[in-house]
Amino acid sequence: MAERSNAGIQLTFALIALVAAVFYSGKGQFLLNKLNQIAHGKHGCAPITDIGQVTLHYFGSRGKAEGIRLMMEDNGVLYAETNYTKEDWPTVKQKGIQTGLFTFGQVPAITTTTGLQLVQSRAIMHHLGRSLGLDCDCQDLHTCEMLVQGADDLKSKMGSVMYSDSFSSATRDAHIKNTVHVWLPFFERLAPMPEKEEPEEDTREKSGDTDKSDKSKETKPLYWVGDRITWVDYVIFELLDAHVEFGRLDFQGEGTKVDIFHKYPNLEAFYKGFASRPKLAAYLKAQHRVPFWKYKK
Repeated sequence: MAERSNAGIQLTFALIALVAAVFYSGKGQFLLNKLNQIAHGKHGCAPITDIGQVTLHYFGSRGKAEGIRLMMEDNGVLYAETNYTKEDWPTVKQKGIQTGLFTFGQVPAITTTTGLQLVQSRAIMHHLGRSLGLDCDCQDLHTCEMLVQGADDLKSKMGSVMYSDSFSSATRDAHIKNTVHVWLPFFERLAPMPEKEEPEEDTREKSGDTDKSDKSKETKPLYWVGDRITWVDYVIFELLDAHVEFGRLDFQGEGTKVDIFHKYPNLEAFYKGFASRPKLAAYLKAQHRVPFWKYKK
């Protein structure tokens, strides 16, 4: 018995020494992160459990809620919406502030069947990402934050033009020329680059194998951070999608449609590739998707 007891003590001290060595080597956080990923069965720096069914509180428009919708639609998250009109918002806002639903008196907000209440569009998307295994890896967090904040800066500039009483085809075109074409080159340099196609000798005819598809020519998915999809890809996609729609506005024949991608092949490749994801593609064409903008003459 004494020998077993001594062996147990030695094993305990050995484990303590091993843990101490790991932490002193600077690998402690890495180890904890890997254990957390294994426990949740999800990728990312800080994965969490599923958040349950979601209720999204917002207006009947895309706005700051569209990125949230894109994530939920593409990942099969069950959700419902409570949409507010301009007329009922003042009353709803005050009630939401009193109950704590609208922490800062703003939407979007979400509530979930697991008891979560959360506001701020990017906080919501990041939290969703953590629950879906779409969080960025720890070593990439700074890059993810930079991309998201850059996207928000550009998106806010478009919003200030669109929601102006003087919004017209002329102000739209001026914004694209003076702002969009200043900012998109930055994103073009940061965008994932599609692999260049190299000419290969087709040996299928020589071997008689002409019926099988060549899977080697399938397009490799493009992601903004690392080698897997993260919540940041949805942020960038929504930014680009909004600008595609912005350029397509024809103001009931009073304007000319603008192709925002004609100088940015990397952005176009990412946008088209991401838009082809089956569930996302279905949502982009769905009748229940809110229109981008309604023309008011």
